[in-house]
Amino acid sequence: MVTFLRKLFIKNYENVNDEHVRMEHGRLAAWFGIISNLILVAMKLTVAFIIAGRLASVSSSGATILSLLPMALVGDAINNLSDMASSIVTLVGFKISSKPADKEHPFGHERIEYIAGLVVSSIVIILAVELFRDSLEKIIAESRVTYDLITIIILAVSVLIKLLQAYFNYGMGKAINSEALKATALDSTTDSIATFSVMISGILSLYVGWDFLDGYMGIVVALFVLYSGIKMVKSTADPLIGESNNKEIEFEVVHDVLSHKDVKGVHDVIVHSYGPTKYFVSLHAEVDQNMAMVDAHDIIDNIEEEIRHKYHVEITIHMDPIAVGDPEVDKLKAEVKDELRAIAHDLTFHDFRVVKGPTHTNVIFDVVLPYDEKITEQLILQRLQDHFSGRPTKYYFVIHFDRPF
Repeated sequence: MVTFLRKLFIKNYENVNDEHVRMEHGRLAAWFGIISNLILVAMKLTVAFIIAGRLASVSSSGATILSLLPMALVGDAINNLSDMASSIVTLVGFKISSKPADKEHPFGHERIEYIAGLVVSSIVIILAVELFRDSLEKIIAESRVTYDLITIIILAVSVLIKLLQAYFNYGMGKAINSEALKATALDSTTDSIATFSVMISGILSLYVGWDFLDGYMGIVVALFVLYSGIKMVKSTADPLIGESNNKEIEFEVVHDVLSHKDVKGVHDVIVHSYGPTKYFVSLHAEVDQNMAMVDAHDIIDNIEEEIRHKYHVEITIHMDPIAVGDPEVDKLKAEVKDELRAIAHDLTFHDFRVVKGPTHTNVIFDVVLPYDEKITEQLILQRLQDHFSGRPTKYYFVIHFDRPF
């Protein structure tokens, strides 16, 4: 279904790296959400007022229709209303994010998508808190609500529509790698569970007589909505704070750089994200120190141009000269590698070089230190010093510790 709708409404739908095509995907997803959620809100609020009107007609306490509204059903409708607002914000967000780069924003405007996601997340969390409070008041007041068969049928249809929304938004988000749409898909999945809970409450009130469940189900819905909002905050805030590298892009770029025989190794790869399609890559490429600098520079220039054209990213490659074919350096490097592997199998190093002096030899390299408190700089230095102690040549280890990106 997702592919069919993309073909039907989006020209050149497969060219997802094109900013216009990407905006059209976001627009289609947003309108799908606006229309489907509007239908859900209309159905649920209509039924909620019918139930409240029926209760008011038989009530002797003079309670108003608003005070008799089934809170779980109203909460579910409010949740759908927030989803509709989310779709509107998404629509505006994709429109603004497609603007070209300008003097004030030289990296483009694609991060607006993440900001739009944060706005929606905040709205969802506020509504969850309000729903929780209203439901708690219902429980304290011992309010009772009995659902009818038509309400249960509408709730069942709502569950199916929400699952359809989740399927559609996830498919669209995956197609264009949009965290905002994936967050919306997660929200729809959570909403379907919440609506299912309300439906079970309605069935129990109709057939078992448990008409006291409305307030409790309202709290359940509020907790689902709150969970959804927090998940949305995380998925949209992480790119703004700064995530680890996009592993797919990192793997492909490193693979292509290493495919050139003059490149002996690659390290310090950083993938900077300025939006779902805006990437800036920097890395260090190791080359033979005996190669003429002009030749090495020409090779690096050609690689940069190749990567830039193939992946539509901006890339900067720093050239690191290393000793190639030196038996003593190779032997020391192999020993250091084995000792680091003994500490942790995934411990890596780079920029290995040896500087000899009259009294000692400096062994200089960088180690990528994982985010693990058990593996410390002191531990690595001590293990290497112990391993190389007692030899005719005195080795000093000069190590720069990096963190993985």
